[in-house]
Amino acid sequence: MDWGLALSVTATGLTVVFAVLIILVLVVALFGKIMGSTTNRKVKTPVEEKQIETFVADSSEKLSMEVEDGISEEVVAAIAAAVAVMMSSDGKAYQLRSIKRTGKNRPAWSIAGIQDNTRPF
Repeated sequence: MDWGLALSVTATGLTVVFAVLIILVLVVALFGKIMGSTTNRKVKTPVEEKQIETFVADSSEKLSMEVEDGISEEVVAAIAAAVAVMMSSDGKAYQLRSIKRTGKNRPAWSIAGIQDNTRPF
């Protein structure tokens, strides 16, 4: 076996592979710059400031909600406030009907799926 030929073939192969990789990186970077400049050309309309409405609940008005034992009123209020904030963009009023604890024997993949599907965008 000719060692000179083997070395030159190896060097040529490595040079070609890395040259093509560098060219691909440059093409992707150029494509990103082109697409970034086209999205920046869009006319941005001023964002309307949303008025935050506050509601005071009457203490005489009792809402029927099922709450499991062991869940404090503070936790219920925090959950209700979080739901109201997340859903306020629709302009509709939402009401919690029940709050229940989830099963503690969930597999790790199930918990990961729930976290993935419920995280904000």
